Amino acid sequence: MAAREKDMIRSRLLLLAFAGCVRFAAADPGDFRMLVDDTQAPRPEYSALQGFVMLGEGAAHKRAVGSVGRAFSLSSGPDNTVWGVVTEAINFPSASGSVVGTESAVVNMSPDNEGELRGIDVVFKDRMDSAIDDPVPVVGRNRYNERSAALYVSSQPRSGAGEYAGWQAGIKFAPASLDRSASVPYAAAIDVSEARVQAPLYLLVWRCGQVKCGLKPTDDGATIVVDIEYAR
Repeated sequence: MAAREKDMIRSRLLLLAFAGCVRFAAADPGDFRMLVDDTQAPRPEYSALQGFVMLGEGAAHKRAVGSVGRAFSLSSGPDNTVWGVVTEAINFPSASGSVVGTESAVVNMSPDNEGELRGIDVVFKDRMDSAIDDPVPVVGRNRYNERSAALYVSSQPRSGAGEYAGWQAGIKFAPASLDRSASVPYAAAIDVSEARVQAPLYLLVWRCGQVKCGLKPTDDGATIVVDIEYAR
């Protein structure tokens, strides 16, 4: 492929990503495409965008995705951020009610299903799926997973008024949330039993003054390690 054609493809990708950002930025109060302003039956469905896909009875080894959001980057400039999907549910000052930023539900109606059920699958990638069996072209400084976190909990800080801000709980389980299964007689809030970690594993890391401490699993249970960055 000629260099000019490659530049044209890059430009089109950047324009598509930029157009998506502009559309999100323009969605401020007064610019809504749908307004619900009357009393409705309990639990109706309102959505600005819906995606439906169904696997037919004859499907096998297929993967169905209801909606896909992808944002690409070809820029090496500093302080860039690419969001694949951004969703916000906003309570205005005069509103009252539950606010859910994202709901990810798994519905299994098959009592004999042997497939995995995952509420959210957070995948780390350093190459395209088509090259899953190939080594990365360049290891370099090997910073592919530097500063990465599967789940990152953040919040706006308090304003000058001193109001309470930030999540009251990082992870919270509802009364009906965990249960045993047909083959496993217990429930696990966090399960790392199948993790194959090619490095020292700490179940929990926190600050102990000026150093970092960690709760490290051992064959006999777990032990607290002080100053884990220099522990041997």
